[in-house]
Amino acid sequence: MFPFRLYNSTKEEERSQFHILSGAKHTYYRVIYNHHISLDEEILHVYNDLYRSINPFDPRSTISKVNRNEDVYLDDFFIDAFKRSIELAKETSGLFDPTCAPLINLWGFGFGERSEATPAAIDAIKEYVGYQKIKLNGCSVEKQDPRVQLNFSAIGDGFSCEVIARYLDQQGVKDYLIDIGGEMVIKGKNRTGEDWKVGIIQPPKELGMNEPLQTNAMLYISGKTALATSGNYNNYKIENGKKFGHSINPLTGYPAENKILSATVLAPDCITAEAYATAIMVSDLDCLDQLLETHQPVEYYIIYLDSSKNHQVRQSYGMSKYMQQKNLSHL
Repeated sequence: MFPFRLYNSTKEEERSQFHILSGAKHTYYRVIYNHHISLDEEILHVYNDLYRSINPFDPRSTISKVNRNEDVYLDDFFIDAFKRSIELAKETSGLFDPTCAPLINLWGFGFGERSEATPAAIDAIKEYVGYQKIKLNGCSVEKQDPRVQLNFSAIGDGFSCEVIARYLDQQGVKDYLIDIGGEMVIKGKNRTGEDWKVGIIQPPKELGMNEPLQTNAMLYISGKTALATSGNYNNYKIENGKKFGHSINPLTGYPAENKILSATVLAPDCITAEAYATAIMVSDLDCLDQLLETHQPVEYYIIYLDSSKNHQVRQSYGMSKYMQQKNLSHL
Protein backbone atom coordinates (compact mmCIF):
# COMPACT_ATOMS: atom_id res chain seq x y z
CA MET A 1 0.00 0.00 0.00
CA PHE A 2 1.42 3.37 -0.96
CA PRO A 3 0.57 6.61 0.90
CA PHE A 4 -0.23 8.48 -2.31
CA ARG A 5 -1.99 7.61 -5.53
CA LEU A 6 -1.06 9.58 -8.66
CA TYR A 7 -3.88 10.43 -11.06
CA ASN A 8 -3.85 11.48 -14.74
CA SER A 9 -0.65 9.52 -15.41
CA THR A 10 -1.04 7.39 -18.53
CA LYS A 11 0.98 5.83 -21.32
CA GLU A 12 0.17 8.88 -23.43
CA GLU A 13 2.91 10.67 -21.48
CA GLU A 14 5.45 8.48 -23.24
CA ARG A 15 4.32 9.83 -26.60
CA SER A 16 4.63 13.48 -25.59
CA GLN A 17 7.57 15.47 -24.30
CA PHE A 18 6.97 13.96 -20.90
CA HIS A 19 9.51 11.29 -19.97
CA ILE A 20 8.97 8.63 -17.30
CA LEU A 21 11.90 7.17 -15.39
CA SER A 22 11.00 4.45 -12.90
CA GLY A 23 12.60 1.63 -10.98
CA ALA A 24 13.46 0.57 -7.45
CA LYS A 25 16.30 0.73 -4.95
CA HIS A 26 15.25 0.23 -1.32
CA THR A 27 11.86 1.53 -2.48
CA TYR A 28 10.30 2.51 -5.78
CA TYR A 29 11.18 5.70 -7.61
CA ARG A 30 9.37 7.49 -10.42
CA VAL A 31 10.35 10.72 -12.16
CA ILE A 32 7.99 12.29 -14.70
CA TYR A 33 9.34 15.37 -16.44
CA ASN A 34 8.75 17.52 -19.50
CA HIS A 35 11.90 18.09 -21.54
CA HIS A 36 12.89 17.99 -25.20
CA ILE A 37 15.44 15.22 -24.58
CA SER A 38 15.76 12.38 -22.09
CA LEU A 39 17.68 13.16 -18.91
CA ASP A 40 17.26 9.67 -17.46
CA GLU A 41 20.95 8.80 -17.38
CA GLU A 42 21.93 12.04 -15.65
CA ILE A 43 19.11 11.73 -13.11
CA LEU A 44 20.22 8.22 -12.17
CA HIS A 45 23.82 9.42 -11.86
CA VAL A 46 22.80 12.11 -9.36
CA TYR A 47 20.58 9.69 -7.46
CA ASN A 48 23.35 7.08 -7.24
CA ASP A 49 25.89 9.63 -6.01
CA LEU A 50 23.58 10.58 -3.16
CA TYR A 51 22.86 6.94 -2.41
CA ARG A 52 26.58 6.19 -2.06
CA SER A 53 26.88 8.99 0.47
CA ILE A 54 23.99 8.56 2.90
CA ASN A 55 22.83 4.94 2.55
CA PRO A 56 23.49 3.36 5.98
CA PHE A 57 22.97 -0.14 4.58
CA ASP A 58 26.00 0.23 2.30
CA PRO A 59 29.20 -0.42 4.31
CA ARG A 60 31.17 1.67 1.79
CA SER A 61 28.99 4.79 2.14
CA THR A 62 30.17 7.96 3.81
CA ILE A 63 27.65 7.62 6.63
CA SER A 64 28.69 4.01 7.34
CA LYS A 65 32.33 5.06 7.68
CA VAL A 66 31.32 7.90 10.02
CA ASN A 67 29.34 5.41 12.10
CA ARG A 68 32.44 3.20 12.36
CA ASN A 69 34.54 6.22 13.40
CA GLU A 70 36.80 5.89 10.37
CA ASP A 71 38.69 8.73 8.74
CA VAL A 72 36.58 9.69 5.75
CA TYR A 73 36.18 12.58 3.35
CA LEU A 74 32.82 14.22 4.03
CA ASP A 75 31.19 14.85 0.68
CA ASP A 76 28.73 17.68 0.08
CA PHE A 77 25.71 15.38 0.21
CA PHE A 78 26.63 14.10 3.66
CA ILE A 79 27.35 17.59 4.99
CA ASP A 80 24.04 18.89 3.64
CA ALA A 81 22.09 15.97 5.13
CA PHE A 82 23.88 16.36 8.47
CA LYS A 83 23.29 20.10 8.79
CA ARG A 84 19.62 19.91 7.80
CA SER A 85 19.01 16.95 10.13
CA ILE A 86 20.46 18.74 13.13
CA GLU A 87 18.48 21.90 12.34
CA LEU A 88 15.24 19.93 12.09
CA ALA A 89 16.03 17.95 15.24
CA LYS A 90 16.29 21.24 17.13
CA GLU A 91 13.06 22.55 15.59
CA THR A 92 11.12 19.41 16.54
CA SER A 93 12.66 19.25 20.04
CA GLY A 94 14.21 15.88 19.24
CA LEU A 95 11.10 14.08 18.00
CA PHE A 96 13.00 13.82 14.75
CA ASP A 97 16.61 12.89 15.50
CA PRO A 98 19.23 11.45 13.11
CA THR A 99 21.14 9.90 16.05
CA CYS A 100 18.21 7.57 16.76
CA ALA A 101 20.00 4.88 14.71
CA PRO A 102 20.95 2.56 17.63
CA LEU A 103 17.34 2.52 18.84
CA ILE A 104 16.06 1.84 15.33
CA ASN A 105 18.54 -1.04 15.09
CA LEU A 106 17.48 -2.38 18.48
CA TRP A 107 13.85 -2.65 17.37
CA GLY A 108 14.82 -4.31 14.09
CA PHE A 109 14.14 -1.50 11.60
CA GLY A 110 17.68 -0.32 10.94
CA PHE A 111 20.96 -1.30 9.35
CA GLY A 112 22.33 -3.01 12.45
CA GLU A 113 21.58 -6.33 14.10
CA ARG A 114 18.39 -6.50 16.13
CA SER A 115 18.65 -7.18 19.87
CA GLU A 116 16.14 -7.79 22.63
CA ALA A 117 14.51 -4.47 23.41
CA THR A 118 14.51 -4.67 27.19
CA PRO A 119 14.05 -1.57 29.36
CA ALA A 120 17.68 -1.91 30.47
CA ALA A 121 18.91 -2.08 26.87
CA ILE A 122 16.84 0.95 25.88
CA ASP A 123 18.08 3.01 28.84
CA ALA A 124 21.68 2.08 28.03
CA ILE A 125 21.34 3.16 24.40
CA LYS A 126 19.60 6.42 25.29
CA GLU A 127 22.82 7.52 26.97
CA TYR A 128 24.38 8.07 23.54
CA VAL A 129 21.33 9.07 21.52
CA GLY A 130 20.68 12.77 21.03
CA TYR A 131 21.45 15.33 18.33
CA GLN A 132 23.35 17.40 20.92
CA LYS A 133 25.97 14.62 21.12
CA ILE A 134 27.39 15.12 17.62
CA LYS A 135 28.54 18.07 15.53
CA LEU A 136 30.53 19.09 12.50
CA ASN A 137 33.90 20.68 13.12
CA GLY A 138 35.16 21.89 9.79
CA CYS A 139 35.30 18.81 7.58
CA SER A 140 35.11 16.25 10.37
CA VAL A 141 32.47 14.83 12.68
CA GLU A 142 32.92 15.12 16.42
CA LYS A 143 31.07 12.76 18.77
CA GLN A 144 30.70 13.04 22.52
CA ASP A 145 30.56 9.26 22.57
CA PRO A 146 32.09 7.01 19.89
CA ARG A 147 28.95 4.86 19.98
CA VAL A 148 26.84 7.67 18.48
CA GLN A 149 25.54 6.61 15.08
CA LEU A 150 23.63 8.38 12.34
CA ASN A 151 20.75 7.29 10.15
CA PHE A 152 19.37 9.75 7.60
CA SER A 153 16.71 7.33 6.37
CA ALA A 154 13.92 9.45 7.84
CA ILE A 155 14.83 12.20 5.36
CA GLY A 156 16.59 10.06 2.75
CA ASP A 157 13.79 9.78 0.22
CA GLY A 158 12.90 13.44 0.63
CA PHE A 159 16.54 14.44 0.20
CA SER A 160 16.74 12.28 -2.94
CA CYS A 161 13.70 14.08 -4.35
CA GLU A 162 15.33 17.43 -3.59
CA VAL A 163 18.62 16.50 -5.25
CA ILE A 164 16.87 15.35 -8.42
CA ALA A 165 14.66 18.46 -8.39
CA ARG A 166 17.74 20.68 -8.15
CA TYR A 167 19.20 18.97 -11.20
CA LEU A 168 15.98 19.33 -13.20
CA ASP A 169 15.74 23.00 -12.21
CA GLN A 170 19.31 23.53 -13.44
CA GLN A 171 18.32 22.01 -16.78
CA GLY A 172 15.41 24.41 -17.09
CA VAL A 173 12.69 21.79 -16.64
CA LYS A 174 9.43 23.56 -15.81
CA ASP A 175 7.10 20.60 -15.23
CA TYR A 176 7.92 17.51 -13.21
CA LEU A 177 6.85 15.12 -10.50
CA ILE A 178 9.48 13.23 -8.49
CA ASP A 179 8.11 10.40 -6.38
CA ILE A 180 10.44 8.28 -4.23
CA GLY A 181 8.68 5.93 -1.83
CA GLY A 182 5.73 8.32 -1.58
CA GLU A 183 7.80 11.45 -0.91
CA MET A 184 7.36 13.96 -3.70
CA VAL A 185 8.57 17.19 -5.19
CA ILE A 186 6.13 18.62 -7.73
CA LYS A 187 6.50 21.56 -10.08
CA GLY A 188 4.41 23.08 -12.85
CA LYS A 189 1.69 21.17 -14.67
CA ASN A 190 1.06 17.63 -15.89
CA ARG A 191 0.98 16.61 -19.57
CA THR A 192 -2.59 17.90 -19.99
CA GLY A 193 -1.64 21.32 -18.67
CA GLU A 194 -3.54 20.77 -15.44
CA ASP A 195 -2.47 20.66 -11.80
CA TRP A 196 -0.84 17.46 -10.64
CA LYS A 197 -3.47 15.37 -8.90
CA VAL A 198 -2.40 13.22 -5.94
CA GLY A 199 -4.65 11.15 -3.68
CA ILE A 200 -3.92 10.54 0.00
CA ILE A 201 -4.66 6.93 0.86
CA GLN A 202 -6.74 6.16 3.94
CA PRO A 203 -4.58 3.94 6.19
CA PRO A 204 -5.96 0.79 7.83
CA LYS A 205 -7.14 1.08 11.41
CA GLU A 206 -4.68 -1.56 12.62
CA LEU A 207 -1.22 -2.61 11.56
CA GLY A 208 -1.35 -5.36 8.96
CA MET A 209 -5.06 -5.10 8.23
CA ASN A 210 -5.79 -5.91 4.60
CA GLU A 211 -8.33 -3.21 3.82
CA PRO A 212 -9.35 -2.10 0.30
CA LEU A 213 -7.52 1.02 -0.84
CA GLN A 214 -9.58 4.16 -0.44
CA THR A 215 -8.69 7.73 -1.29
CA ASN A 216 -9.17 9.86 1.81
CA ALA A 217 -8.45 13.20 0.17
CA MET A 218 -7.29 14.63 -3.14
CA LEU A 219 -4.51 17.17 -3.56
CA TYR A 220 -4.23 19.51 -6.56
CA ILE A 221 -0.70 20.82 -6.82
CA SER A 222 1.07 23.23 -9.15
CA GLY A 223 3.82 25.77 -8.72
CA LYS A 224 6.57 24.01 -6.75
CA THR A 225 5.68 22.03 -3.64
CA ALA A 226 7.16 19.18 -1.65
CA LEU A 227 5.06 16.64 0.20
CA ALA A 228 5.82 13.66 2.38
CA THR A 229 3.87 11.15 4.37
CA SER A 230 4.69 8.88 7.27
CA GLY A 231 2.75 5.89 8.54
CA ASN A 232 3.37 2.54 10.20
CA TYR A 233 0.94 0.38 8.24
CA ASN A 234 3.55 -0.85 5.73
CA ASN A 235 6.49 -1.34 8.09
CA TYR A 236 5.85 -3.13 11.36
CA LYS A 237 6.87 -6.18 13.37
CA ILE A 238 5.21 -8.61 15.75
CA GLU A 239 6.82 -9.63 19.02
CA ASN A 240 5.17 -11.77 21.69
CA GLY A 241 1.89 -11.37 19.84
CA LYS A 242 2.08 -7.55 19.90
CA LYS A 243 2.38 -5.44 16.76
CA PHE A 244 4.54 -2.32 16.72
CA GLY A 245 5.42 0.08 13.93
CA HIS A 246 8.72 1.50 12.76
CA SER A 247 8.13 4.99 14.20
CA ILE A 248 10.53 5.02 17.16
CA ASN A 249 10.35 7.94 19.58
CA PRO A 250 13.97 9.09 20.14
CA LEU A 251 13.02 10.61 23.50
CA THR A 252 11.48 7.48 25.03
CA GLY A 253 13.31 4.82 23.04
CA TYR A 254 10.06 2.94 22.34
CA PRO A 255 7.82 2.61 19.26
CA ALA A 256 5.13 5.27 19.25
CA GLU A 257 1.86 4.14 20.80
CA ASN A 258 -0.65 6.75 19.79
CA LYS A 259 -3.74 6.94 17.61
CA ILE A 260 -2.01 8.66 14.69
CA LEU A 261 -2.22 6.51 11.56
CA SER A 262 -0.55 8.74 9.00
CA ALA A 263 0.80 12.25 8.61
CA THR A 264 1.06 14.11 5.32
CA VAL A 265 3.08 17.32 5.29
CA LEU A 266 3.54 19.93 2.56
CA ALA A 267 6.57 22.21 2.77
CA PRO A 268 8.86 24.26 0.53
CA ASP A 269 11.36 21.39 0.52
CA CYS A 270 10.96 17.64 0.89
CA ILE A 271 13.56 17.26 3.67
CA THR A 272 11.48 19.50 5.93
CA ALA A 273 8.26 17.78 4.90
CA GLU A 274 9.62 14.32 5.66
CA ALA A 275 11.19 15.30 8.99
CA TYR A 276 7.96 16.86 10.24
CA ALA A 277 5.89 13.89 9.07
CA THR A 278 8.24 11.64 11.06
CA ALA A 279 8.01 13.85 14.14
CA ILE A 280 4.20 13.94 13.98
CA MET A 281 4.03 10.15 13.93
CA VAL A 282 5.86 9.82 17.26
CA SER A 283 4.05 12.69 18.96
CA ASP A 284 0.98 12.31 21.14
CA LEU A 285 -2.22 13.82 19.80
CA ASP A 286 -2.50 16.21 22.72
CA CYS A 287 1.08 17.42 22.16
CA LEU A 288 0.71 18.27 18.48
CA ASP A 289 0.01 21.95 19.07
CA GLN A 290 3.49 22.57 20.42
CA LEU A 291 5.15 20.66 17.58
CA LEU A 292 3.10 22.31 14.84
CA GLU A 293 3.63 25.85 16.14
CA THR A 294 6.66 26.15 13.88
CA HIS A 295 8.20 28.98 11.96
CA GLN A 296 8.40 26.61 9.02
CA PRO A 297 5.69 27.21 6.39
CA VAL A 298 4.29 23.69 6.59
CA GLU A 299 0.78 22.40 5.97
CA TYR A 300 -0.38 19.09 7.39
CA TYR A 301 -3.08 16.46 7.07
CA ILE A 302 -3.14 13.95 9.93
CA ILE A 303 -5.35 10.86 9.99
CA TYR A 304 -5.98 9.34 13.41
CA LEU A 305 -8.43 7.15 15.29
CA ASP A 306 -10.88 8.57 17.81
CA SER A 307 -11.99 6.79 20.98
CA SER A 308 -14.59 4.87 18.96
CA LYS A 309 -11.91 3.72 16.48
CA ASN A 310 -13.27 5.84 13.65
CA HIS A 311 -11.02 7.64 11.16
CA GLN A 312 -10.71 11.34 11.91
CA VAL A 313 -8.63 14.12 10.39
CA ARG A 314 -6.75 17.07 11.73
CA GLN A 315 -5.47 19.47 9.10
CA SER A 316 -3.91 22.90 8.91
CA TYR A 317 -5.98 25.83 7.74
CA GLY A 318 -3.87 26.30 4.61
CA MET A 319 -4.26 22.68 3.51
CA SER A 320 -7.75 23.34 2.16
CA LYS A 321 -6.39 25.29 -0.81
CA TYR A 322 -4.75 22.11 -2.09
CA MET A 323 -7.65 19.77 -1.72
CA GLN A 324 -11.18 18.59 -2.23
CA GLN A 325 -11.97 16.05 0.44
CA LYS A 326 -14.53 13.65 1.72
CA ASN A 327 -16.83 14.68 4.53
CA LEU A 328 -14.75 13.80 7.59
CA SER A 329 -14.79 15.21 11.10
CA HIS A 330 -11.96 17.50 12.13
CA LEU A 331 -10.38 18.71 15.34
